[in-house]
Amino acid sequence: MIRFGTSSMDHTSRQTTAMSLHALCMHAVLHGLRVCRIPEAYIAPLPESTAAPLRALISHYGIRLVVHAPICAPYRLEAWFATVIEFFAILDAADAVIVCHLPVLSCADRAMFARLPDWVARHLAIELTHQRAASLLSDIDTYAIPVVFDSLHYDMQLPWPYEPINALFACMDSWGTRIPLVHLSSQATAVRGARHVPARGTHSDVLDPAHAVLFIRSILEADRHADIELEADAGVLAYGHIHEVLKRVVPPEHRGALYRHVGGTDAPYPIR
Repeated sequence: MIRFGTSSMDHTSRQTTAMSLHALCMHAVLHGLRVCRIPEAYIAPLPESTAAPLRALISHYGIRLVVHAPICAPYRLEAWFATVIEFFAILDAADAVIVCHLPVLSCADRAMFARLPDWVARHLAIELTHQRAASLLSDIDTYAIPVVFDSLHYDMQLPWPYEPINALFACMDSWGTRIPLVHLSSQATAVRGARHVPARGTHSDVLDPAHAVLFIRSILEADRHADIELEADAGVLAYGHIHEVLKRVVPPEHRGALYRHVGGTDAPYPIR
């Protein structure tokens, strides 16, 4: 099964953090998304009266929460990790993920990963950025911290040999029995303004369909499960675009993996 999310959603924030969280999750559900990226500003203690309906919403629709850490060395975020995980616990979000970047595995990072209790470590993941997948996986293997494969970052490395699907599955394997999280995005190519070429690593508005389908097809044909965040500036419109492509190209025997059963019934809820 594949569940989808987007890196941004054009929802309207509300008067309180709890109301904004509820609006964000409902916005995701209404667009058929089951992975919901939570802005750092929304992470705050929640009273039980507001946490209860959010828990029910997350549980009923099987929403996975994802929070992206500030871009800095992970050891500087140790106290912040505990704050975010307390937020996850309030919402019973057992499979929620904090995505971190790892510019270099310093001695301070090694020491932190080694002392992290399991209740913290099980929520952390490192995003593949400038490091080769094999090197990153080797560096953090002993700490049981999984790697989020990122298609655009992999392409920015221009590795030789070029084996994106092998790298994808190696990163997915690092999640063990947990459902892996994967990032799909494409390089922006549109020349804008005074013939300005987008900087290397800039996300496109929508995904290159052939590029995205290559990864999705590989996951489906391998009968694997994954949660995929589409990192595209158009947000849910980019998801709608790729969903229409999938409806045309995915053969019948694999279409079931793009559906989620809701409420314990036999009726499929289309990811659309």
